[in-house]
Amino acid sequence: MKSMYADDEEEYDPRLMPGPEGKIPRFYEVDRGNKTESYITAVTSNPIHPKYPGPGYEQVPPAEDEDDQPDGDRVGLTERQLRKYRDDPVWKAIRRVLFVACCLLWLLLFLAVIFLVFFSSKCEAIEGPNWWQTTVAYNIWVPSFQDSDGDGYGDIKGVIDRMEHLRKSGVQTIWPNPLLASPDFSLAVNSHHEIDPRLGAVKQTDELIETIRDKGMKLVISLPVATTSLQHQWFQNSASASKPEYQNFSQFYIWASKSSDSSYFAPHKNLFYLHEFNNSKAAVLNWQDEHVQKQIKQVLSDWIERGIDGFYLTDVEYLARSPNGTEPDWSGIRERIKEIRRHVDAYTRESVTAQGKKIALFASRDDAKERDKKELVESGLDTVINYELSKVEKNSKICHKNEGSIAYCVYEILSDVLRFHLLYPQVWPQWQLGDAFTSRIATRVESRAQAEALLLVQLVVPGTINVYYGDEIGMTDLPDDRKVPKQRGQMQWTAEGGFSSSDANKIPVNTDVKNINWERQYSQTTSSLKMFRRVAKLRLRDETLKRGTTLVGQLVKGAFTITRFIEGDNSTSSNIYTVAVNFSPQSINLPLDDFPSYNNLEKATVIN
Repeated sequence: MKSMYADDEEEYDPRLMPGPEGKIPRFYEVDRGNKTESYITAVTSNPIHPKYPGPGYEQVPPAEDEDDQPDGDRVGLTERQLRKYRDDPVWKAIRRVLFVACCLLWLLLFLAVIFLVFFSSKCEAIEGPNWWQTTVAYNIWVPSFQDSDGDGYGDIKGVIDRMEHLRKSGVQTIWPNPLLASPDFSLAVNSHHEIDPRLGAVKQTDELIETIRDKGMKLVISLPVATTSLQHQWFQNSASASKPEYQNFSQFYIWASKSSDSSYFAPHKNLFYLHEFNNSKAAVLNWQDEHVQKQIKQVLSDWIERGIDGFYLTDVEYLARSPNGTEPDWSGIRERIKEIRRHVDAYTRESVTAQGKKIALFASRDDAKERDKKELVESGLDTVINYELSKVEKNSKICHKNEGSIAYCVYEILSDVLRFHLLYPQVWPQWQLGDAFTSRIATRVESRAQAEALLLVQLVVPGTINVYYGDEIGMTDLPDDRKVPKQRGQMQWTAEGGFSSSDANKIPVNTDVKNINWERQYSQTTSSLKMFRRVAKLRLRDETLKRGTTLVGQLVKGAFTITRFIEGDNSTSSNIYTVAVNFSPQSINLPLDDFPSYNNLEKATVIN
């Protein structure tokens, strides 16, 4: 083994300190005896300086404080140099002033942010419409819709069985009539809680509610809040109020000791009771009595608890009457509606099952003026049905121009009603073309094509839509009304009828059932049902049809356009819809000059 000290000067490395006898250590030499080349390479490539120098090494004593020594890499003052400033009164005062200034500056910035948040102009939040505002409600006359048990009458189970067909059609809300027990399928009910036994058992109503909820749909019912039948237990108790157990019912109805000159009173035993005009079987409740108010509010609560989404309040004009019963007291009626609204809202806030649920309240008033609709909505109703389009009829008093064409009266009615809702946006529009008490629209206008055009108009205007069963396929009135009113014929499901397995024919079917039926129109590429389905589903998902502005173009020879767009939206994220409706037998060119620019549209589609 070689000595670890160098013998000749060429081995000298100035980086190494001298060892004993003045020799210089060579730590980069190793014993190569049994070492591998890799080990030798590693060691010789990384020489290790001795931790403790040998004899002859002269150590330089350190300075008194290393921090005071100059250092080429140091920037700024050393710790020792800074100490003299720490306790200096002048520098202490400067630091305090700077700290307070920073805090004040931070506070000012915070207050500025608060000011900007609360006082600067805000972007208007876009809230989606409530469910009832854009829904397509399907008004079913239950006895004529679907017979499930072969007794010749439609029933609740039949409605349940056809629910999937309605969902496929684009229907979003079910409105069955009648539902509650009554002597003659009328709105003068025998009970506010029990359904008519001819329509099914009580449990089937719960099944109907559950089925509708499972399909993502809503259910509204007609609820008489002002009248009952003479068979109602309340009326029977009131007529026997001389008995102690019925004393609370003594003022449930409006009684008189003798008949006035008014035909609104009818005799019962030794008294006279107030009833609906031309319907002596419908006794009028006395809403001034606290027991009546309590009972009706309990009825509302019970149905909300069962899962109802809305109420059509029937015969609201009888909630308050003049002393002789001949005239509605609209001031009193509005107060009654306010009471109903307050109760419904309070109950939904407190109920566990219905908490936060929006319960829709709506009604109708024939020949209501604009002010009347506005006042009813301000009283608590969500909507008042626009009855005007249900008056459209060929060659009628309001549709008499141009040899019976209905285009002029439809155009005039539509423009006037839309203008009213534009001026009073708090009055939400609700449109209806027909119901169980009005001749069917295809019969009134004497044309299925024009009936389909009216249905399209109804679907593209803003607001809530009520569709009477069968109008989506263009059903017409029955030839006669010997068995049922003409507008209450069997729902035409298939070419064979599809209404019932019974041959009793308690509900007649129209003779055109082979050509006009749901099954056939659903299988066709274009049909009244397919148009209804497409637009109804489009209304459900498209913001333009939910909340867009509506413009009606000028009338040209029996044709006009309706355009829906979101005002002020210059992006291509929303759609513009222009619908052309032609009630004339010939083709007509319609101008588009009045409508917003189409320059920003990426594409356009024309659908016939």
